[in-house]
Amino acid sequence: MSEVFEFFLIFHVAFPLLIFELPLIKRKFKFNRVALIVGSLLPDIIDKPLLFMNLGSGRGISHTILFILISFMILHLIVKKKTDISVLFLLGMVFHLILDLPEVPLFFPFISYEFILIEVPLELWLYTLFNDPTVYLTEIAGFLILIFILINNRLFNRKDIVNFLKRNTDSVTRQNTTEPFKN
Repeated sequence: MSEVFEFFLIFHVAFPLLIFELPLIKRKFKFNRVALIVGSLLPDIIDKPLLFMNLGSGRGISHTILFILISFMILHLIVKKKTDISVLFLLGMVFHLILDLPEVPLFFPFISYEFILIEVPLELWLYTLFNDPTVYLTEIAGFLILIFILINNRLFNRKDIVNFLKRNTDSVTRQNTTEPFKN
């Protein structure tokens, strides 16, 4: 397995948020968007620093099903089984791995994968970031998705954005009003 330098930071955040903007999901479930975002970024938060410090590929650690399950269970216990946090964290990590397929060692350490060590990983990553159309077009798409979410939810100030990230504001609003929800 070759090392992948496609660090879709913006797209890894934007895509799961977009999925949770679907009306069927948004109207039915209460969820914590911060947990979703942290989960969607955690595999690369672990992977990239290890790679850039020339300590090897962190993909064998953070891009595996075992890591996802252990992380989920630990967080689930820490937050005292609050599923609106732990399940969204899990879903964020699952979205991350899906977006990184096929270059993901899903079953490591149970199945052996070949990890290539690169002498100057940061330089290669920056080169890939600015010269691979897949990478910068995906990041532009992620940025546009985030702009759509901000405009669609009328999030024009910091307080509204913070509230939006903490909870599904539509569900909270519906619970606090006496008017029936209108489609």
